[in-house]
Amino acid sequence: GDVWYVSAIGAWQPQELVITLDFLAQGEWVAEIFEDGVNANRDATDYIHREEKVQTGSKFAVKLGPGGGFTARISRDTWTNKIPSKLQFWK
Repeated sequence: GDVWYVSAIGAWQPQELVITLDFLAQGEWVAEIFEDGVNANRDATDYIHREEKVQTGSKFAVKLGPGGGFTARISRDTWTNKIPSKLQFWK
């Protein structure tokens, strides 16, 4: 489809995962990524939110803290994705 969700829950050891996006269809995509922050093992509200432009076959890395995880929402890179969400009242 036009929107994918990718998530992982980690073990009690910190780790870094590399996610390969070979399942995406051709075209431009945006990955909205939420991953553990540097203090996530002491404060569950510590996270990093970032966006990356991706395409089929590209990769991105995420860091998981002890007992942590990550989630990403990957969607088509369309002109409506470039407008701040407060202005997307017509969606």
